[in-house]
Formats: sequence, C-alpha cells, structure tokens
Amino acid sequence: MLLEVQDITVGYFHDIEILQQVSLQVHPSQIVAVIGPNGAGKSTLLKTICGFLTPKQGRILYNGEDITGLDPSAMIRHRIAYVPQERSIFPELTVDENLLLGAWSIRHSGKQAVRAAMEEVYLRFPYLAEQRHTRAGLLSGGGHRMLEIARSLVPKPQLLVLDEPTVGLAPLVVKEIYAKLYQLKEEAITILLVDQNVREAVALA
Repeated sequence: MLLEVQDITVGYFHDIEILQQVSLQVHPSQIVAVIGPNGAGKSTLLKTICGFLTPKQGRILYNGEDITGLDPSAMIRHRIAYVPQERSIFPELTVDENLLLGAWSIRHSGKQAVRAAMEEVYLRFPYLAEQRHTRAGLLSGGGHRMLEIARSLVPKPQLLVLDEPTVGLAPLVVKEIYAKLYQLKEEAITILLVDQNVREAVALA
C-alpha cells in the first residue's frame, strides 16, 4: 500500500467539519480519481493528504509511515507532489525558470543533476521543451497546466496529487493532459486526482 487514509475528520473551524471519517487506499502505480459534487470536500481531502490541513482525527500512512500532520515541505521530501487547482505559474518567468523552481527540493544534488532532471521532464513534454525560453504568461491555458504538472515532476515524485487538472480547458487539451497522465502511470508514478471531467477521470482510473 502506497497511501492509506484512515477515518480522517477535517474542518476549517472548530465546529464545521468538511470531512467526517473518510478512508482511502491508493496502491503503487495506480490512478485514483476522487469524484463528487461541488462542496463535498474533495479538495479538502487532497490538501489534508499533502500537509496543508491537519485532520482532527484519523491517520494518513505513506509507505507504511505515519505522515499525519507533516507540513507540505516534508511531504515533498517524502516524494509527494501537489498541483493545486489555482494557477501557480510565474507569468513573468520563462518556462525554463518556472521549471527550475520545481527543483528546489533537489538543489543539493548539484547543478548537473538538477539540469538532468529538468531535461527528463522536457522529454515528457516536448511542447514545453520548444517553449523553454518563452515567458510562461504567454502560454495557453493548457500550456500553463502542463507547465504546472511538469514542474511538479522535476524532483521525481512517487505520488502525484492533482486538484482539478483540466478545469476550464478545451476538450482536446483535456484529452492531451489525460494522455500525459496515463503515460506517467505507465512510468510507475502513482496519481491521485480530483476532476470535474468525470468521464475522462473514470476512464483513466
């Protein structure tokens, strides 16, 4: 078992519980899609798993280790990458500079190792390789999303957590992003996602 969520209860205030006794299991090299209506707490679940929220009760196990309550930087060290629903690129920086920010957690590996990790990501995303010197703000919405996903892959995560990766994107771009996610699964990267494109999410999972 790669990830196991055990009966967690989560709330933003003392008397408001968004999640109540939620459990989830994710096996290695699996794609798991969390589906539900707006306001059901899907994003809250992902934020809790990635350390942005601490559950009131319950546990989160990762590779058998209790990681409940660890902060987001610790989750990155555990090779958990999170791509939020909100856009998080730096529009004034180039694609390459944005990608370099994803290497922060592996900066001690040295410049050559960092560059090698970035080039490996570029191989997965040829479009970004072609645009590496372009300001990120000039990319399309789909390009922005691909860059965010690509940036999260630089430190070689074992688990990729995605919150609404295709929201607001054109159908052809949605299919392209899901094709990339399937490719990542084939490369033994486990994926946990929330998405409103239910048909594509279910087909992928």
